[in-house]
Amino acid sequence: MNQSVTIKGTKSGIILVLDPGMAFDQLREEIKKHFIEAASFLGKNNMGLIIRGRKLTEAEEEEVLGIIADNTQLNITCVVDEESETERLFNMSRTVEEKVVPVKSENIDMTIPADVCDNNAQILVGNLRSGQDVSCEQNVVILGDVKPGASVTSYGSIFILGELRGNAFAGAGGDNSAIVMALKLNPLQVRIADAIAISPDAEKGPKLKLKKKKIMSNENEPEVAYMENGHIIKALYGPSFLRQFGK
Repeated sequence: MNQSVTIKGTKSGIILVLDPGMAFDQLREEIKKHFIEAASFLGKNNMGLIIRGRKLTEAEEEEVLGIIADNTQLNITCVVDEESETERLFNMSRTVEEKVVPVKSENIDMTIPADVCDNNAQILVGNLRSGQDVSCEQNVVILGDVKPGASVTSYGSIFILGELRGNAFAGAGGDNSAIVMALKLNPLQVRIADAIAISPDAEKGPKLKLKKKKIMSNENEPEVAYMENGHIIKALYGPSFLRQFGK
C-alpha cells in the first residue's frame, strides 16, 4: 500500500494521514483509491475525520469530503485539522470534565431540560458550515468557526473559540444577561433575548453597536456582544468588560 495516504479507523472517527511532500493533485487520487478499498470495512457510520500530516486549504478539505461521500457510506460529522489552533484548544479542553460532542452535518437538536443544565456547557468540536444549525438549552462552547449561513442558538451564553461570521442567538429563553463571545466577532446577525442586531455593513435593520472605548485597541483580544439599555453592544472581552459584567 502506498504510504503517501494512510487511513486508520478508531471508535470515534477516521484518521487520514497525508504525505506533506506530495502534491495535492497526486494525493487526491490516492485518497480516492484508499477509501474505495476501505469502504466495506468502514461501513455506514457517522464519524469524525482527523487529518494528520499536512494542513489542507478549505477547498482541499471540501474535495476530501466529496471523495469520501462519493466512494463510501460514511457521514463525516466534523473535520479536525490537528495542526490548527482549534485542535490545540481541543486538546487543552480534554482536561476539563465536560461532554464533547462532534458537530454534525445536519441540524442538531441537543435540547436538555433547564433544571439539568445549570451552569454546564455543551462543547462542540469543529467548524459550523453553511446550512448547519445547533440548538441547546445549555451554554455552548464551539472550538471552531461559525461560517456564514450557519447558526447557533443557546438558552444561555455562546462562546466561540474561532470566528463568528454566521448567526448567533443567546438567551433564547429570554435571558438578557446572556452574551456571545468570539475570538473574532463578525456576525451576520446576533440576537440576545428579544433584541436583534445585524452586521454594521448591512443596509437595513438595527446595527451591532460598537463600544466607543478603543474597541479595536488590541486585535488579539476576544470580542463580545451583550445587552446594554435594550441594545446589543460589541466590545472587547477584556478586564473592563469582565468588571462590568461581574457586577
